[in-house]
Amino acid sequence: MRTYQIGILGCGVISRTYLADIQSFYKELHIVACADVDRTLAQKLAEEFQIERAYTTEELLQDTEIDIIINLTPPQFHVELNKQIIRAGKHLFSEKPFAPDVDTAKEVLELAEEKKILVGCAPDTFLSSGLQSVRYYLDSGLIGKPFFVTANMTTFGVETWHPNPAPFYREDSGPLFDMGPYYASAIVSLLGPVERVGAFSAKANETRHIYTGKDAGKDIPAEYPTHYTAILRLRSGVVVNLNISFDIYKSNLPMLEIYGDGGTLSYPDPNFGGGTPKVYRKEQYTDTVFRQSEEAMARKEKFYELPELFPRVKDYSRGIGVLDLANAIETGGINRANGELILHVTEILQGIRESAKTGTFYQLRTTCERPSALNPGGYSNGI
Repeated sequence: MRTYQIGILGCGVISRTYLADIQSFYKELHIVACADVDRTLAQKLAEEFQIERAYTTEELLQDTEIDIIINLTPPQFHVELNKQIIRAGKHLFSEKPFAPDVDTAKEVLELAEEKKILVGCAPDTFLSSGLQSVRYYLDSGLIGKPFFVTANMTTFGVETWHPNPAPFYREDSGPLFDMGPYYASAIVSLLGPVERVGAFSAKANETRHIYTGKDAGKDIPAEYPTHYTAILRLRSGVVVNLNISFDIYKSNLPMLEIYGDGGTLSYPDPNFGGGTPKVYRKEQYTDTVFRQSEEAMARKEKFYELPELFPRVKDYSRGIGVLDLANAIETGGINRANGELILHVTEILQGIRESAKTGTFYQLRTTCERPSALNPGGYSNGI
């Protein structure tokens, strides 16, 4: 595989994670430029990571050496900038959310098809060690036939750590479009597409108090719901209970548990690339019918850790989706975080939002197949 020349567009918080991880772990990707509407931010980032060029957006789009642009700008700019990237003839990897609704996402993807451009979108964490290991164990039948999932992203917003938290409380952001993609893509990649959605929304407070950044000390309006509770019915028949919230200080709810007729699989956090899966098998429960020993009773009470079957390059990591996109360009294949998956995840989020607004079930129009699993053992050669 040849080396692909990468440009970073948007020099905010997440750019440092992408830069550090790509430079450390994915040698087939060479970041040659970074750009921002504020060139001083691009210059600072370029100096910090020893990147050759610091650009404005227009200069980045005009650089003929760049193969792929990673769009890390705020969500409200994704659609228009993604179109500009495609028109400039660059392959695109976009941060989430890709678009506020499925029709807008289709416009971008149709433009990419017309221009013969490959597109990928975050989150790519479903390709990382932890969730790919869960996929392997599910497909091997470790917990039998899955029938129910509980998934819970319960935290207290971003205003205690993010330097610019206000956009997270505007339309088409908040917990649903900021964190929902991690859970939706994990569910689809593990268990297949969603058919129907029912949801409710809530808001604990009308304002949010900012603790950090330029607006520290201010209260800003929470313009849209900051909590969603949804039920998803998958094509396979699996039912998912999904809670996504920026209103909860602390919770003991599991972040992701999958229940089968032969046991339970648990995973710590779909937002992270690394994470140790755990299993509880039905025999741990039924053994005590036959043996009342202390050992059997102890086994009945615990989950057992399972090995991760892929390199855990880092707990909180980004960039493997860009590598997968480059591999698809190289081979003429299809990347895993592709247009079909992008449309379906976008519509899942749209469906949750619309169901919460209308009080009715939302029937999805899009569907997709599960992205192909990675081969255990490695990324660059095994992706």
